[in-house]
Amino acid sequence: MQHQQRQLAAILFTDIVGYTAMMQQDENRALAVVKWYIETLQKSVGDHGGRLLNDYGDGSLCTFSSATQAIQCAVEIQKELQKNVPTVPLRIGLHIGEIFFEGEKVLGDGVNVASRIQSLGQANSILFSKEIHDKIKNKPEFRSISLGSFEFKNVDDPMEIFALTNEGLIVPKKELMSGKLKEITKKSNQKKFVSLALLMVTLAGVFFFYKNYLQKPAFIKGEKSIAILPFEIIGNNGDNLASGLVEDILIHLSKIQRI
Repeated sequence: MQHQQRQLAAILFTDIVGYTAMMQQDENRALAVVKWYIETLQKSVGDHGGRLLNDYGDGSLCTFSSATQAIQCAVEIQKELQKNVPTVPLRIGLHIGEIFFEGEKVLGDGVNVASRIQSLGQANSILFSKEIHDKIKNKPEFRSISLGSFEFKNVDDPMEIFALTNEGLIVPKKELMSGKLKEITKKSNQKKFVSLALLMVTLAGVFFFYKNYLQKPAFIKGEKSIAILPFEIIGNNGDNLASGLVEDILIHLSKIQRI
């Protein structure tokens, strides 16, 4: 069995968001987008000492000898792709890990992780792992923010993911992010949204009940009312007389028009 030569590398994964739908809607625009993307990618990767190893048409796998070179290249690519029309809705994911070659293909756990990080992104975003973050966190030209931990498919431990916040880049909202995540994570997010919706409905119901019932005064200010109480006749055979008086009073009062 041939020994596989492994090497540590900063891995950069790219993908054009919505390319399939773009091709179906407007082939000419899709082809122009891909052409502009490939030209920019090849130039930027070469300028920063990287290697373009796998080309997927609307995406690519590139490697660099340092995290700084990889991030610099990612920033330049996104900046260039937003200059001309049509702009390219590209997302980029980065990670540091071991790679090895099998024929012309580059493989390794680091490749899989970088691919999964990229899948979380949105157009014009750059996401990366804590391994990349630790290498660039003291470099003032790169500004980043943690998006929290994610559980990826076929990755044992949750991973903290960061987004570059440099001017012109998009920072995805965690609640809107989806990608190559474990099903349990997706279901957990769905349950959180359902719970939040139920809580909002419950609070609205409580507020409505309070405003319309608990807060309503027993008597409206300015409204006039009369209460008729039974008469009590002292002496014998007075019950019929008392009942008759009460009934007569109620009949007459009912005929009076309310003011």
